[in-house]
Amino acid sequence: MKKFGIFMGAMALLVVAAIIIACTKEKEMRTTQDDLEMVTVSKDVDMSTYLKQFKEKMQSVSKGDETLSIEDARWHLEAVLNYTYGDAGHQISEIQHDTFYYKIPANGNLMTLSQLNDAFIVFSNHVEEVYEKCYLPEKRIFAVQTKFMTDDSKEGNISARIVLSVGGATTMYQWFDSTDYWSDQYYEDEQGNVTYAGGKCGPYEGQCPNSGAPKELGKLSNMRIPRIDCGNGYRVYFTDVVDVWLDSIYESDYMEDENSPCGYKIYLNFRDPYIPHTPNCICPDDMNYYLSKFPEIMNHYQPNGKHPIFATYECGLYLSENWIADMFQLIIQYGTAQCVLDNPEM
Repeated sequence: MKKFGIFMGAMALLVVAAIIIACTKEKEMRTTQDDLEMVTVSKDVDMSTYLKQFKEKMQSVSKGDETLSIEDARWHLEAVLNYTYGDAGHQISEIQHDTFYYKIPANGNLMTLSQLNDAFIVFSNHVEEVYEKCYLPEKRIFAVQTKFMTDDSKEGNISARIVLSVGGATTMYQWFDSTDYWSDQYYEDEQGNVTYAGGKCGPYEGQCPNSGAPKELGKLSNMRIPRIDCGNGYRVYFTDVVDVWLDSIYESDYMEDENSPCGYKIYLNFRDPYIPHTPNCICPDDMNYYLSKFPEIMNHYQPNGKHPIFATYECGLYLSENWIADMFQLIIQYGTAQCVLDNPEM
C-alpha cells in the first residue's frame, strides 16, 4: 500500500508540472501573438496593409485619445477613404464631382483618432449616398480628395472638405465627327450642377443643350488615360491625390503652337471687351486638335511617381485692360496608384 501511495503522489506531481508547463507555453504563445499584432507595417513597404491596420486602430475605442498632427490626419483620412471605396482601374469617359464639408472641434495643432473616425463616418455616409444616386453607367468611385481649412470663427475649428469623383463609361467614340460643333460656354458648380451649357452650335444650334465643348473634350480625354491593371482579384485605388491646373495664359511658353487654330494647345479666344459677347462656336476639326494635344500635356505635367486619374476641362475668363480672353482650364488629377485585394477584410 505504501508503494501505491508513493506512486500516486508522484503521478499527482507530474500532472501539476504538466499543467504548469502547458500554462507557461500558452502564455508564451499568447504573448508572441500579441507582439505580432502590435507590429505596424510601414506604408513604404505595404500601403494597403498599413491603411488596413490604421483603419482598425482609428476605429478602436481604446485608441481614441491618441493624436496626430492636422496634416497627418488629413492625409490619413484621404488615404483610408480611397482605400475603402476607390475602384479606379477601369476606363471612363465622364466624371461626376460632389463636395462635402464637416467641422471638427479645435484641438490646437492636433487631432485625436476619435475625431478623425467621426469625420470618416460622416464622409463615408456621403460617399455611399452619392454612389447609390449616381446616374453614370458602370459607375466607379475614382478618387476622394481632402482638404483641411482653419475656420474663421474665434474657436479656430477645422473645416474638413472632401471632393468625391465618381466615374462612368458613357462614350464609345474616339474622335469628334462632322456634327460636333460645340459652344465654348459650359459651367458647373462645385456640386456638379450645370449652371450654364451652350450645347451644340453652328448648323446644329439647339442640340444637346446640357453640354458644351469643355465637357465633351473632358469625356474623350478621359478615354485616353491609360488604366492600371493590378491583376485578377485586385482593384486600384490612389493615395497622395493632387490636382494640376493648366491653361494657355499662365503656361504660355509650353502651350504655344503655330499649328493650333488659336495659337495654343488649350483653347484660348481673345476678344474686344467693348463688343457685346456671344459664345464662340468650335468646329469639329478644332475640337479634334485640342483633343489630340491632351496626352502630350498629360505626360508633360505628370508629377514624378504619380499616375493620371482623370481630366476635366472648365470654362474660364481672363480680364485685361484692353482685352478679354475666353479660355479653357484643364484640370488633371494625379495620384500614387495602389493595389489591394478586391474584398479586403476592412
